[in-house]
Amino acid sequence: MSGLEKRECDPSAGAGQWAAKRTGQLLDVASGVATSDGLIASGCHWSIPALRGVPTEYQFFGGLNAAARLAKTLVASGIAQADAWSRVGRDPFRLIEQTLKDRIDTHGGQEIDTDLFLAVGLVSDLAPCGTEVGELADGNEMYLVLEPESAGYVVLGPTLRLLDGVHPRLPVTFFNLFTHALNRWVRVYDYRDAAERVQQLREWYEGDPEGETIELPDVDGATPRCLRGKWNPLKERFVEQLYGTLRNRRVRALLAGVLDLSAASRQGERPKITESVQERLADSNPPVPALVAVFEKHDAIEGCFDEEAQGMLECAPEPNLIVPFLSGDMESVRAAFQTLEVACNVFREGVGLIKLMMELVE
Repeated sequence: MSGLEKRECDPSAGAGQWAAKRTGQLLDVASGVATSDGLIASGCHWSIPALRGVPTEYQFFGGLNAAARLAKTLVASGIAQADAWSRVGRDPFRLIEQTLKDRIDTHGGQEIDTDLFLAVGLVSDLAPCGTEVGELADGNEMYLVLEPESAGYVVLGPTLRLLDGVHPRLPVTFFNLFTHALNRWVRVYDYRDAAERVQQLREWYEGDPEGETIELPDVDGATPRCLRGKWNPLKERFVEQLYGTLRNRRVRALLAGVLDLSAASRQGERPKITESVQERLADSNPPVPALVAVFEKHDAIEGCFDEEAQGMLECAPEPNLIVPFLSGDMESVRAAFQTLEVACNVFREGVGLIKLMMELVE
């Protein structure tokens, strides 16, 4: 901007001559030589306006009213700390996200992340193309949803063989307690899912002339006899009594882990999904598995999952867990976060047990 400087006429200069005030150089029409300064029109000094005090960031969100209402409820109900509003820059979306993170971290979030790769979100629309946290609709009905980012993995075979040496009905008891406790909250893919897949493939190939030549995964052969037999699971009370008589530390740790997992799973009820919610999810795929439970590495169960997983995301899947609540109702919000905390406790116990089982895998 320095070239835009003010110039003045010099009365002492001859015709066609102008004085440049800054340099004293002349424009002589007769000589036809012009200075660069003489080509710039006279004018006033230009300056850049000061930006002090002007906000450097602007944000626009849809659903601001809904987010503000929920943020207010979180603070009023004691779920979010009172000083959190100032710490997040008075942003209701950041307050909601920080509150979710704090609650999850308090109930084992970092431990869970080591073996179960789960994501928790807040939405106001359960349709496959529903809104995210920053685009909440201005309604009172909202949902906490839990979805796997990828599937965890556990090998059960060595654990079941170890338990079989203690009691012939202990392997099926352990398997049922483990999978049932987790299946109440997230989907576990195991030999039963693989068997259904094989049966489905068999039905597809029945009308194919070359169907008899197609080799299907041998899920039955990959399933331990302790689960294929007619053994009935033991009662948990009996398992607790058996635990008190055992000296093997590894077996004791496995039984204590599965009993703690089962107890944690019963601390809350999985929310029931209303018919209206089911209608919104009618075009969605089933939930994707949060955990794949196999008996040996690279066995037929794992092969079935790998093949079936290729089509699991052809349509948007349902969330593994849906917790509905009303954003302006303190009791409803408290109940939703309590359910989330129970689920986190289940996942934390489950991850601890998975680590014990994977220590037996060579």
